Amino acid sequence: MATETSILIVGGSLNGLSLALLLAQHGVRCLVVERHAATTVQYKFSGISPRSMEIYRSLGIEDEIRANRTGDQAAGAIARARNLSDPDIEWMMASAWPDTSDISPTAAATCDQDRLEPILRAHAERRGADIRFHTELVDFEQDAREVRARIRHLGTGDEESVVADYMVGADGAHGSIRDALGIARHGPGPLQHWMNLIFETDLEPFLAGRRFTSCFVTDVNGSILPREDPDRWMLAVPYVPERGERPEQFDAAYCRELVRRAAGRHDVRADLVDARQWEVAGYVADRYRDGRVFLVGDSAHVIPPTGGFSGNTGIHDAHNLAWKLAAVVHGRASASLLDSYDRERRPVAEATLAQALARLAAWFKDPTKRLPPAVPIVDDYRVVFGYVYPSGAFVADASVPSARLAQGIFEDPRAPSSRPGARAQHVVLDDDGSPLSTLDLFGSGFVLLAGSRGASWCEAVRRMASSQLDIHCHRIAPDGDLHDVAGRWNALYGVRDDGAVLVRPDGYIAWRSPSAANDPEAMLTEVLSRIGMRADGSRGQRAHP
Repeated sequence: MATETSILIVGGSLNGLSLALLLAQHGVRCLVVERHAATTVQYKFSGISPRSMEIYRSLGIEDEIRANRTGDQAAGAIARARNLSDPDIEWMMASAWPDTSDISPTAAATCDQDRLEPILRAHAERRGADIRFHTELVDFEQDAREVRARIRHLGTGDEESVVADYMVGADGAHGSIRDALGIARHGPGPLQHWMNLIFETDLEPFLAGRRFTSCFVTDVNGSILPREDPDRWMLAVPYVPERGERPEQFDAAYCRELVRRAAGRHDVRADLVDARQWEVAGYVADRYRDGRVFLVGDSAHVIPPTGGFSGNTGIHDAHNLAWKLAAVVHGRASASLLDSYDRERRPVAEATLAQALARLAAWFKDPTKRLPPAVPIVDDYRVVFGYVYPSGAFVADASVPSARLAQGIFEDPRAPSSRPGARAQHVVLDDDGSPLSTLDLFGSGFVLLAGSRGASWCEAVRRMASSQLDIHCHRIAPDGDLHDVAGRWNALYGVRDDGAVLVRPDGYIAWRSPSAANDPEAMLTEVLSRIGMRADGSRGQRAHP
């Protein structure tokens, strides 16, 4: 008998585990297979952006992530110096992620990947995900109805058949799924070769008495990243094969020498824990979907770490895909909704890759001269919060001037358009005496936010909810269920008191009506149908009820 599941996820690292937790939160059965025996000991992904923390907040794990922090993104600055003993320090940023309290209910966090992955795994398993480490995908095939795969436990050699509605490749930049599907990649390709050196040390994470999160050290053309506890740091340095440099030369003695050069001192303890090679490259897959198989994270795009965008982009991929898979699996949407994943996420990856490459060219030497011409660098928070989907699972409106639409994919989150395809804005509301962010309303089904004279919108939603459609309405008014104390909601969302905004489960705006509609129920039914939802009360058939 084959094991049946709704979603087979291949790859149990950061993005695969995030997707598993998101699917479990939506009540979708999933099976994760990961060939490694345990979660990672490496932590090249460290800074969780405030947008990613919004996602983890919606999953109820924000406090646990902060309790396991390995640094303070707000307190630690980004610096450049010849070495850590150099008195001439260039402070590039006052903190890794500046204050976001005006645009988000949460803030960035430093919880390194070796600590974050066990949290994701534990919560996903607690909510029903089947996660199997030391297990690999042997092969798979798909047809119009299902995906059939063989998996093998590497400890015993036992094989098992799996039947799934859909499969997601989260198996990384060098995984096999993308190649098996015949999906090519485009981009500048391999750019640099790097080594991550994790070592235990007696160094303190301060420069001139000031805490730092990362320091670009020009003496070794690398970056050194401290941790608070235990005293385990990472040094990332490039090597050039064209000059005869090889990963094998990074033994304990050579790594100790590099650390001491980076520290500018010879009395530093530097005990090597792990040395691992990786490639700085720039790729985006030509498509993110093939039939019933999807790509997320490094399988879909390879983005240099400069700017801290790479791992966070993969988390956002998972967040975008999870609610769509859930809607289809639960019969609330047609399979056409899944086409929007590629249309939305691939342009964002391409624009984000260009921003990471521009920072790489500005911050590090390029001995091989492989970097493409750099695009103008935009503010980090435009990349993190401000991306606007050019097309996808939303209904565009005509209220945004064409000049603004032509400005590119990144908006200023402090001057948002709030147009469909953009992130819904953070507004502090009063919920019966307690503060609540608009973002805390999102994460499950669709949410309609109506103005003070929008009672007819909420009545329409009540009638529609009786047909099993997962949609909720909140009227924002002094006498409504939520009160906008500062009076910011209408202006930020671009609607009048009788208007409404429809927000997707991932917190992105699906549609808005600046003013009242003659028949709000018919209007909402049409909008949801255009997105791909079954808004007429009909239900698709679940393959695995």
